Amino acid sequence: MTRTVLVTGACGGVGRATVALFRAAGWRTAGTDRRQPDEASELDAFLELDISDPNAGEPLARFIADLDGVDALVNNAASQVEKSLAETSVAEWDEVIATNLRGPFVATRAALAALRASRGAIVNVSSVHAIATSAGLAAYVASKGGLAALTRSTALELAPDVRVNAVLPGAIDTPMLRSRLARGSTDAHPDIRLQGLADRTPLRRIGEPAEVAEVILFLADTRSSFITGQTVVVDGGVSAQLSSEQ
Repeated sequence: MTRTVLVTGACGGVGRATVALFRAAGWRTAGTDRRQPDEASELDAFLELDISDPNAGEPLARFIADLDGVDALVNNAASQVEKSLAETSVAEWDEVIATNLRGPFVATRAALAALRASRGAIVNVSSVHAIATSAGLAAYVASKGGLAALTRSTALELAPDVRVNAVLPGAIDTPMLRSRLARGSTDAHPDIRLQGLADRTPLRRIGEPAEVAEVILFLADTRSSFITGQTVVVDGGVSAQLSSEQ
């Protein structure tokens, strides 16, 4: 029987890679995003949806019902504001929290009955910023830290029927990362700044979206059948080192 995965933020860097990998593994792929997928998308079903919308739950629940079963939910949609705490407006704070934290809550609620029926899995895409961070990302950090905590709580609440885990990516070569580097305060070209990140990473390179997708697939699949409530860091070793000793 073909299994079905639902990926939020399916048109972004990690989202696209996740959809492609699940499709290659024989899954039926469904996704949501606030923009339409391009012609190269490997989605079998799509819903244009802004997960930060307070009313997102109802259309998402209808979409899931039409799928006639969901075996895995990947809460991947995310937004980021790179500003100091003092410069971040309440509206900007609320938008990031709504996308990165309330969105997974809403999606989980909408998919819960289907996931219980399939004894499926949830994979939340958090961030390495949930455990170690830098200045100027307060809203993003709070949302991703909250998502890691929500993962643990949800795992306990939904066991034994549904497994819930999180992946914490570090620097991954996605449009979001490149956009952040382009907005940086230095005059260096984004590619130069990207190389600087690679040079500070123990594996001496930036991660690829497909490498995050591999971990997502593992956590969604029965190969990880005795794993729940966990966070898996995918950062090339950055969080293992003391910055004071670099």
